[in-house]
Amino acid sequence: MKKTILLLIAVLTLGAAQAQERVLNRGIINHRDGDGETAPTYDNSGFGIKGGLMYNTLRGDGTDGIQGLKTGTNWHAGFYSQFSLSRFFSVQPEILYSRKESKMEGGSMRFDYIEIPVMGVLSVTDNVSLHVGPQAGVLMAVEENNKEIDKSQFNSFDFGAAAGLEARLSIFRLGARYYLSLADLGETEDAGDAAYSAFNNIKSGNFQVYLGVGF
Repeated sequence: MKKTILLLIAVLTLGAAQAQERVLNRGIINHRDGDGETAPTYDNSGFGIKGGLMYNTLRGDGTDGIQGLKTGTNWHAGFYSQFSLSRFFSVQPEILYSRKESKMEGGSMRFDYIEIPVMGVLSVTDNVSLHVGPQAGVLMAVEENNKEIDKSQFNSFDFGAAAGLEARLSIFRLGARYYLSLADLGETEDAGDAAYSAFNNIKSGNFQVYLGVGF
């Protein structure tokens, strides 16, 4: 996973270089075609930062063993790099730090992840796009009632699919996205520990709203 993260950092760095070239060329990246003439590329590529709120929910048979389960709110933030493949389609890898929190009777649970979505971006109009793609994550920490606990009782790897809409105005991006996890949260083999074994049959999902700034 470390190699994957390093690869994403390299990809994002390349995106930053492309974005800088866009700025120097007043928003248009130029390249030479086969005849040696300068031709513009499409304006759906670049590099930026993003962050916003995350509303986390839990689902699955294991939720029956958790009293007073409610949606929790926390934040996510990170970097994105967008690579144009045509006028209407681009690929956008991201690297995010996400805090997924759920409220329950007597306290809360929070799962912190480094996440890597790779979104296919379809431009519906010049300023509105549809995002769909896979996402993977690595569990970094778990907190119960604001106190860190042993994360070995939980699944260290998460994967799923995400989809959403984004609107762009100048250098700003405003978006909404839903992520559906396909991996169970728990990985404990201690059936006697009902508090954590319930997570063996629980998956998460979250709704995100975010603001991004492109360079």
